[in-house]
This record gives sequence, structure tokens and C-alpha cells, in this order.
Amino acid sequence: MTEHLAPVVVGEAVAAAHPDGAHGTVVGTFRHGCYVQVHGDMYAVAGPAVAPGPIHLIVEHAPARVPEGLAVWRDGGRLRSTEWQLDLAGAAVYRPRMPAATDLHLATTALKAMRHRLAVPEDLRNCWESVRRAVATDDLTAARELLEGRGGGLTPTGDDVLAGVLLVHAWRGDDPDGLLRVAAEAATTNLSRSFLAWAARGQSLAPVHDLVAHAAANDVTGFDQAVATVSAIGGSSGVALLWGIGLATTAAGTVRSWRAAAVPPARSSS
Repeated sequence: MTEHLAPVVVGEAVAAAHPDGAHGTVVGTFRHGCYVQVHGDMYAVAGPAVAPGPIHLIVEHAPARVPEGLAVWRDGGRLRSTEWQLDLAGAAVYRPRMPAATDLHLATTALKAMRHRLAVPEDLRNCWESVRRAVATDDLTAARELLEGRGGGLTPTGDDVLAGVLLVHAWRGDDPDGLLRVAAEAATTNLSRSFLAWAARGQSLAPVHDLVAHAAANDVTGFDQAVATVSAIGGSSGVALLWGIGLATTAAGTVRSWRAAAVPPARSSS
């Protein structure tokens, strides 16, 4: 029997129009759901224990576990498989608030200090100093080449760090085409490239955006909770993402850009 699941919130990748009959497959599974690829796009179909995000389709309860390779398709506003069916019409769309320049300026101290709570990812130790130097000099090409596809997990650890770096560069207003090119050129999985592409647009999971908002508001309790929430994502994905945000925040070019945007120029006395 096909299970009918009710969407709670969907990311913009899911909400985008697709041709009827677009086919795809389940490409991975995790505790609370699965990843599917349809018409070249990746979705995460998951229960409410998973935070909303740009490629996420959050449903009222975790879907039944399905095998990798299961066929899925879009059909008249529905996402279907032989195991479940979701009607996407009318579902709320996840559109997180993007940090403003003043938010980033106010959040800088907390985001930089956050690094001292994090262990360096074990599978990146051999290249970590090179990664630090690349991010510190805003050399995103070098950072991509060092991090792409490196490490374990459904999204390799290096890609998660790179996603955090891209987020910060997107939030500070860097050239979106250049950031999307970095994401597209990453030699990694389709799933990771999807997360990287949305990071290049400035979007991540809801608690990541909460993290910056709490830091900007000097809400220590809220910030600590957001750090804990993000750190608990995946085996190491959340910690790696936080490292990317922390490293990029510390980069001299980033801090300089935020200060320039946040502090109005002095008026001439003439």
C-alpha cells in the first residue's frame, strides 16, 4: 500500500517547477529519511527531526525506509514512489533570512571564537594548515581543490567545510556566479554539489541561519544551543560546516569587507 505523506515545509529546490513525469531514483538513505535525485535535482525527504533546508522536503513523520535505487517521479505537483506519495501543492517554502552586513559585523567575534570549541576533522588533518591558508587568503579555488570529495560520509567532510566557507562569502556579497562556479567544479558527489550550490546562494539548514542571528543579537544561550544543534548534524557534517564558517569569518578579507559594509563613511566637513 502506498503511504500518503503530508509535507510540512519544502526547500526552494523542491518547490521549483518540474515537468510532469520527471523520473529519478533514491540515491541514499539516512536515519530519518532518504535522498532522491529527480531530473538532475537532489532532495532530502525526511521527518520532522531534520531541520528545514534548501533541498529538504520535511514531512509530518519520517517516511518508511526504502532501498537505494527505488524509482521516484514528479507527477502533477506530486513526488511519488511505489512506497509513498507526497502532494507538494500548497506546502510552505523554506526561505531563510539572509544575514545583513551589520549582522555579520556583530556576529564576527562569536563566530571566530566558536572555532575553539571544535575538534579539527580527523580526515582533514593532513591538509588542514593548507586549508587554513587558502581560506585566510580568500583563495576559493585552492580551498576547493584541497577539500573537494575529501573524507567520509554521505557528504564528504571536506565538502562540508567548503560549504561553510561558501556561505560566508555569499553572505558578505561576493560574486554569486563565481561562488556557483566553485560549487559546480567540485569533484565530488551530486549530493554534495547540491549542498554546495545552495551554500553559494547563501542558504543552509535553519539552525545555521539561527546561529548567525543569535551571534549578531549577542544571545549567548541561543548561540550555544545553535552551535550544539549544528554540531550534532550527521557523523561530522555539522562540525565541518561550522569549521568552514569559522575559518571564513576569520579571513582578513572577510572581516575587512564586513567592517566596510557595516561602518558608514565619515562625512566631509567641507
